[in-house]
Amino acid sequence: MAAAGEAAITGVCRCNNVHLCAWCGARILAVRAANAQAMADGLAAAGYGLHLGTSTLRHFPRMPFGSNRKGERFGLVSVLHDGWRGAYGSAGRPWRRLRADFGVIGYERAYEDTWGPETGFHLHWHTLWVTEAPLDADAQLAFRRAIAKAWADGVRNAGGYEVSQTCDRPDCSCGGEGHGTDLRSLNSGEEGETARYLYKDGDKGTAKIGLELSRQDLKEGRSGRLGPWQLGDAAAEELAASGVPGIFTEKYRERERGIFGVRKQYRTQGLNALVKLLEIPQDERTEDEITDESGGLVPILVIPSGTWYRHVARVPGRRLDLVKVAEAHGIGGVRLLIESWGLRWGIDVFDPPTEDEPTTQAGEDTAAPRAADLLAQPAARTFAEHVHRARRRKTANA
Repeated sequence: MAAAGEAAITGVCRCNNVHLCAWCGARILAVRAANAQAMADGLAAAGYGLHLGTSTLRHFPRMPFGSNRKGERFGLVSVLHDGWRGAYGSAGRPWRRLRADFGVIGYERAYEDTWGPETGFHLHWHTLWVTEAPLDADAQLAFRRAIAKAWADGVRNAGGYEVSQTCDRPDCSCGGEGHGTDLRSLNSGEEGETARYLYKDGDKGTAKIGLELSRQDLKEGRSGRLGPWQLGDAAAEELAASGVPGIFTEKYRERERGIFGVRKQYRTQGLNALVKLLEIPQDERTEDEITDESGGLVPILVIPSGTWYRHVARVPGRRLDLVKVAEAHGIGGVRLLIESWGLRWGIDVFDPPTEDEPTTQAGEDTAAPRAADLLAQPAARTFAEHVHRARRRKTANA
C-alpha cells in the first residue's frame, strides 16, 4: 500500500511481542497506557478509590529468571505468577476478604522486570487497585497490611523466599512496613501527590498513571539495573565488540526464553464491567490493528502468500526494497522491481481489487512507466541501486 512518499506492507504476520520487540511493543504499550490513564481519570472523577501497589520478590544474582512453560515451571517468573494466584486469585479466601473488608472492585496489573549484575533479575507487579470509595488513612494502612500479608503468604506457598514485611531502617520511606509490598493512595492529599512521582514519562517528566502501568520501554532501571531494552542494547554492543556472548548476552537470552507466555497487562472482569458501565472511552483495537500502519494508504499490488514466503520474506533486503521503491516511484517502480526478481505480473503478483478504488495511485498513472522515464527522475540513482542489487541477488542465487 502506498501514498505520496509513504508506503507500508500490510496483511503480513507481525510478532506483536510487547516484551521483546521494540517496534511492536512501543505501539501496543502506548495504546494500553492511554487506556489505563483514561480509566483512572474516569474512575477518580466518578468517586472511586485508586491505589497503586507494587509487589516484589526477594532475589539474588544466582537466581534464574525461570519459565512458565508447560512442564518446566521454575525460577523467579514462576514464583511471581504462582504467588499472585495464591494471594489474589478470584477463588481464594484472601480475595474475598479484600472485597468484603475494603470494597475492592478489581485491579489492573502490569508485569515488569529489570536486571543488574549486583542484584540479578528483579521481577515485580505494578497494580492499580480500585475500591468503591477512597479510603481514609487508617483504612489505607489496613488495606496495605492486608494485601502485604496475602502476598507474603502466596509467595511462601509458591516456594519463594520470605517477603519483606518489616523494616527497622530509620526514616525509611516504607514507614516500617517492609519492602515486599507498597501501596499508595492516588485520590487526594499529600499521600496522593507523593505517589504521583512514580508516574514519570521518560521523555517529559509528567505524572501519568498509564505510563507507570504500561510503559516499561520508557523507563530506566534503578541502582545500576537495566530495563529490557537496555539489556538488549548491552547484549548487542557486547556481541558487536567481541563477537563472543558475555554476561549481557547470556542474561538477555535467559529472559528471552523465560518471558514466553507472560501477560504484560491484565484487568479483572469486574473492573472491565465498571469501565463499560461508566462509558469510559477505551481503544479496543486488536494488537494487529494497533501495529498496522496502513491507515490512509491505497493498495497498489497483491502478493500471494506462496510468492511472499518463497521470493520475498526469505530473501534478505527484499521487503525493504519494496517499501523504498514504492515510496519513491509508486506502482511503476514496484512493477519493474518485481519483474527484476524474475516474477510475472498477473501470475506471481496481481493488481489490487479495483472496486471503489481510484484510477491513480499517489498521483501517478496506473499504467507501468518505462524504465528510462524512472531513471531520468531525481531519485533514479536510488531506484537503480535497488534494481541492480535485486539482479545481483538473483544471479548469486541462481
